[in-house]
Amino acid sequence: MRVPYLASLLLFVIACCIPALEFKNSSRPNDLMWGANALAVGWSGIFAGVMAWYANPFWVVGLFLGFIRKPLPAAIAGVLSLLIAFTVFKDIGRELPGDEGGVTRTTIIRLLPGCYLWMASQAMLVLGVFFPKSK
Repeated sequence: MRVPYLASLLLFVIACCIPALEFKNSSRPNDLMWGANALAVGWSGIFAGVMAWYANPFWVVGLFLGFIRKPLPAAIAGVLSLLIAFTVFKDIGRELPGDEGGVTRTTIIRLLPGCYLWMASQAMLVLGVFFPKSK
C-alpha cells in the first residue's frame, strides 16, 4: 500500500507552503523563512555547518524506493533522512552568517509549523516502510 508514501509527499508539499523558520537578524527585524525558500536555499547552509537540508535527498531516494517496493533500502534512506533532519535542533540559537561577506549575523530563534511538517513527512516515510499495510 502506497498511502503512507503519498501522505509523506503531501506533508512535504504543505511544509513548503507555510513558514518554517524564524530568524533574528543583526541589522533588521525578525524574518520568517517559508518552507519553499528553505528548500531553495537550504543547500548553502553547509557553508555555515547547517546540515538539515541534506535530509531531503535521502528522503527523495527513500520515497522512490518505497514506491518501487524496496523496503529495506527505503527504510535505511528514511531513517538517515530523519536523523539528518533532526540536526536542525542543534542550530536553534546559534549565530550564523547573514550574508556572503559576514557583515550581518542571523540566528534561528524558533522552528515554525513548516519545519515540523517537513520532519513529519520524513517520519511518515519511515512509518510507511515499517508499517506498510493498514488493517
